[in-house]
Amino acid sequence: MRATPKQTRALIALATAALFACTGKGGEPPRTPEVDSLASSINKLEAASHPAPKSGHKYGLPTGKVRVANLLEIDGKPAGPLDFYEYGRPDSSDVPIIKHLEYGKISGYVSPRADAPNPGAKSFLFVFRADQKTSVHPFGGVIDQSGWEAGDRMSIALGPAQDAGSGASIAIVAIAEAGRRVNSDQADSAKKIQSAEGLLVVRAANSHVDALPELYFMIDGKCPHAPNDMAASGDTAKYRTMPSSVSATLFFPVAPGTHTLGVVTSKRGSGLSNCNGLAPVGTTASVNVEAGRRYMVWVFGQSSDGFKVVAAPVATQ
Repeated sequence: MRATPKQTRALIALATAALFACTGKGGEPPRTPEVDSLASSINKLEAASHPAPKSGHKYGLPTGKVRVANLLEIDGKPAGPLDFYEYGRPDSSDVPIIKHLEYGKISGYVSPRADAPNPGAKSFLFVFRADQKTSVHPFGGVIDQSGWEAGDRMSIALGPAQDAGSGASIAIVAIAEAGRRVNSDQADSAKKIQSAEGLLVVRAANSHVDALPELYFMIDGKCPHAPNDMAASGDTAKYRTMPSSVSATLFFPVAPGTHTLGVVTSKRGSGLSNCNGLAPVGTTASVNVEAGRRYMVWVFGQSSDGFKVVAAPVATQ
């Protein structure tokens, strides 16, 4: 049975009296194993009566659902593995909800805890270098300022960007899959899936990098035109036969089965009328498509290290 604080103080007083009953020269207690043991016991009793306050942020319930793609490059080089926390000032008691996410990988979906225990609080994620808990630019910031409510589901890519005056920074490229922030295009994307097809939702994570060439999406050696890529003016019929530039969110319906995805390029400011004879630039990826499902596809990389593609299925609920 644990002693009450009052009982503990009484025990400390008795032990202290016993300790100083025998004193050495100068009034100091003699240094014997018995005295050292008694002094140690006093310290332990004192610590038990005044426990250190528990640290740690007060969280709410898991709220929303999000996954992250680490497509971040710093000064033209992969940023390395990243950790993601539910709080912007993690202490020793906090562990990352997404740990050691490697460059070029997409995490599984996670449900971060709300940042406060009160009803209606939103959840957030903060990005740090792997095994680091200090904010050193460009790390330590929140990856979505609005936060997530119950029912929200989102895929977020971290890509490279450049801030005037502060150097390398992080571009946040998000696709809302469900919840209050789904825009009309994304809502329509779910409806565009035919029962016999799948749908690739394609977005560039490197669009904030200056001086990139024009990027076009390639599927199985061809550059199809995305049905939602509409010409603002001009010959619409001709435009619908041309490859779609990965400068906006694109929807590509595809047959079930395994497909090879890649990127072809043209000189910046010079479009492609077709990709005949062109080979993918950089690294291709394969995706196994099921009928009736959507797949998130990110284009990333730079001219210095080659362009790449990564894909993962969108959750069904």
